[in-house]
Amino acid sequence: MSDQQPTGPDPQRADEQEATGGRTRGFSRRRLVAGTGLAGMLGIAGFGGAAIGPATADRGSGHSELTYPFRGDRQAGILTPAQDNMYFAAFDLDTYDVENVKEVLGEWTVAAEQMCAGELVGGEPDANPNRPPNDTGEAWGYPPAGLTITFGFGASFFEDEDGRDRFGLRERMPEVLSDGVPKFANEKLVPGGTGGDLMIQACSNDPQVCVHAIRNLTRIGFGTAVLKWGQIGYGRTLSTSTEQETPRNLFGFKDGTANLKAEDGESTLVEHVWVQDGDDDAAAWCPAAATSWRARSA
Repeated sequence: MSDQQPTGPDPQRADEQEATGGRTRGFSRRRLVAGTGLAGMLGIAGFGGAAIGPATADRGSGHSELTYPFRGDRQAGILTPAQDNMYFAAFDLDTYDVENVKEVLGEWTVAAEQMCAGELVGGEPDANPNRPPNDTGEAWGYPPAGLTITFGFGASFFEDEDGRDRFGLRERMPEVLSDGVPKFANEKLVPGGTGGDLMIQACSNDPQVCVHAIRNLTRIGFGTAVLKWGQIGYGRTLSTSTEQETPRNLFGFKDGTANLKAEDGESTLVEHVWVQDGDDDAAAWCPAAATSWRARSA
């Protein structure tokens, strides 16, 4: 056995060749839900999605210093080059007061933008040791590693299980949510691990950064948004850019090679990914939002 270290190219860095010289060549992959209509009304700044803007990274730093802007025409995390780790969380709202919802979503917006930039929520801790910090601290000193935080709405946000219009927004529930996801044969979904009013997807090349993001947003939502279920994922199992090779899943198969890629062109993405005028009158508030991701999350 030799102790010599391999000298070939780093396969992980090859996945992130999009970030060269502080720029990305393609879009990002998992951009989510709301356009400016409903989101703006609820006070979710930057919720129209994140960034078609360029990612930034220090040259030679690998993908640990990679950052994607939180604000933009569409949310980040839909077309973003797939990161290595994800934490997906669903929240139920313990309120029927839309003002409480606006407050939480506004606070989430500020915190998400700070964390995606590699900052602590609320900034550095106060020098006073008796004053509690605003951030939970798991990622203090950690680079963002390409963190994206993507928000979505579930069907129960618009209408509860008793058919009540929770926040006066039932008429704005997209058809894809009211129809629901088709059931599979013999499926046995666990109610406590299914659905949710609000969905958050945190993706990063560092698993602890993902956990830090969801933990802070859970803390901020305390008293209004209650964590219903969460799922941590590891290992990139699909590619969203032509510069990424399709990896193997845990069955050993390569799945999704023929899926749409960020470089397929705006017209193709408009046709197959983003909500457009005329697609759904109820969803007119979320132009350019991603339909497929929202349906799956619901």
